[in-house]
Amino acid sequence: MSFPPTLSITDFEKTKNGTEHRTKDIWGKELILRRGQSFGVKLLFRCRGKDEKLENLNFTAQLVSCPSVANIQFPVSKLKDKKSWSAQVESGDHLSALSITICSPASAYIGRYSLCLHGMYGGTSQTFSLGDIILLFNPWCPDDDVFLDNEKLRQEYVMNEHGFMYTGNKDCIQSMPWNFGQFEDGVGDICLKILDMSPQFLNDPSTDCSKRGDPVYISRIISAMINSNDDRGVVESCWEEFFRNGANPSTWNGSVTILRLWKKSGCRAVRYGQCWVLAGVMCTVFRFLGIPTRVVTNFESAHDSNCNLTVDEYYDETGRKLKAAAGDSVWNFHVWDECWMARKDLRPGYDGWQVLDATPQELSGGTYCCGPASVKAVKEGDLEVPYDVPFVYAEVNGDSIHWLLREEGVEKLKIDTGAIGKHISTKSVGTNDRDDITDLYKYREGSYQERSIFEKAASKMNTGHPNTSRVPEVSRDYDVFLNLEDSPLVGKTINLLFRVCNKTFEAKTFSVNASAQVMQYNGTPLDQFWKESYDMQVNANSATDKSFQINSYEYHRYVRSGNNIRVTALATDMKSKKIKFAAKNIIFCAPTIDIEVGCTPVLNERLSVALSISNPFNDILSSCVMTAEGTGLFPDGPVTVYMDQIFPHRSGYVKIFCMPYKSGERQLEVNFSCDKIKHVKGSKTIHVPQ
Repeated sequence: MSFPPTLSITDFEKTKNGTEHRTKDIWGKELILRRGQSFGVKLLFRCRGKDEKLENLNFTAQLVSCPSVANIQFPVSKLKDKKSWSAQVESGDHLSALSITICSPASAYIGRYSLCLHGMYGGTSQTFSLGDIILLFNPWCPDDDVFLDNEKLRQEYVMNEHGFMYTGNKDCIQSMPWNFGQFEDGVGDICLKILDMSPQFLNDPSTDCSKRGDPVYISRIISAMINSNDDRGVVESCWEEFFRNGANPSTWNGSVTILRLWKKSGCRAVRYGQCWVLAGVMCTVFRFLGIPTRVVTNFESAHDSNCNLTVDEYYDETGRKLKAAAGDSVWNFHVWDECWMARKDLRPGYDGWQVLDATPQELSGGTYCCGPASVKAVKEGDLEVPYDVPFVYAEVNGDSIHWLLREEGVEKLKIDTGAIGKHISTKSVGTNDRDDITDLYKYREGSYQERSIFEKAASKMNTGHPNTSRVPEVSRDYDVFLNLEDSPLVGKTINLLFRVCNKTFEAKTFSVNASAQVMQYNGTPLDQFWKESYDMQVNANSATDKSFQINSYEYHRYVRSGNNIRVTALATDMKSKKIKFAAKNIIFCAPTIDIEVGCTPVLNERLSVALSISNPFNDILSSCVMTAEGTGLFPDGPVTVYMDQIFPHRSGYVKIFCMPYKSGERQLEVNFSCDKIKHVKGSKTIHVPQ
């Protein structure tokens, strides 16, 4: 009597395949692979009865999200090129054991697949379910659209689980550590869940899944799904002054907690995020999926809401900035992502870095998303190239126009053709330094190339704006300048210097209105809390300075994370009545968190870390708390420790413990908050030996 064989063991050789596919550090129960690359599987059968062999072997690979789209059948014969699925037997007797190599195409749909082996045994058809595998993009495969031909870049932009973003303003760039954690336990499942929660999948699974081999399509889906404006996306954005029923965006140290909260809540948006949070979470998702990604900050970033390549800012006669009716604004900084991919949907020349922005600013194709916008297209002013190149171009190279709102009407104060798009920054490859990549987005400001490209872009936009000539205003009679005498520490007095330069051959008298108000980093004006008026006498062909101060008691209650102080000064020539304008955005320097590791780290052994911070105020700091996290360091997630009060000009100290469970370079991220200052960030690189 003959009995059909049963599959006793399926060995996906996770260690060997994971090492070869660079996925061994991804936590998960399934075998995780990169497309366009072969992998091995060993099968052990239990047979009873006569010695029949399994014959006519073939596989099916079904995309779990939509089997009807990807129900691929391929024979076990020999490996082919990377344009189709193929398999061949490496060893075995077709009776008790088989070792088979399988290769997926470099254009395969990404996602979770179920694998089955089919064969004939004694004239009877047999099917064996092998289990599930997860297929990702492959930047190591030359035939993949995300191929990146540089190992150092692949290690940084795909494999690195931590990094830095940049905030502050163009005069005071601050680094912010971030825990991407794309290989942490459960994160991969969440990334795939995001695809399956998109409106495109829910409305038409077949069409959506049939496009999941295309990184351009996938990137647009993810860009829309990271924010929650049109769907059941991951993060709810908020730019209100207070964050009711949710967390201040500056609370977050990384993406992992956010993604896990989204899944745990049944895919309800996590409250709240702003641009850097959205960019950090999106970078995590892209890096897990295998798309090389880096986080980029644009300082003095324009939000051109009416697509005319200019941003209009309005002030009253005291120097107070007013909210623009059209919605235009200039952000101190704005954070987005760049993804590396081929653009086969475009004519040649636009491959490489593509801007993807999850911050819900403007609609793109009816949805709040942005990109992929080719960085090369932005630099060359090729605004007709999909997707959203005009919006990104304005963010980095628009004009800023300042207007004075008076009782008798509106007066133009200043046209600044070089104020937008400063110090575009990303983390350096292999170090924690900052790279300035402004030259990838535009030619040198004011150069012939930059101006001619602006002309080209403006003509395509049909702006009709009188400033498309890009000729900067030249002052003939006098100039004004406003400068900080030193970088202010929070709690210290702000010292500023206002200078008027008289270029004429006669003495002049100026009436000066100076003011200070609170601003959100996205350019939204808040309270004006200080102002001062005085006259200045300036001799012919000379300059006169005026110093003034803003004391800590005047600004202290307005200092919140994400806010800055904007100081303006308007100088009116008393004879000609001509007005000139200067402004300065002030970012406070926060105290530094000192991080000391107790001893040499050992894998899977407890490690003590001492954290301390000094109090720069003349008052006691209360409600002090430290939060720490880091991929590979805290198996149970972030650790929060409440501290004692910190007396004036003294230091507060606390000890925490972590448990390194991954080797290599690990980054500890720390966040300190108290009643007077919120969300001071610190970090430490910890090397964990193998």
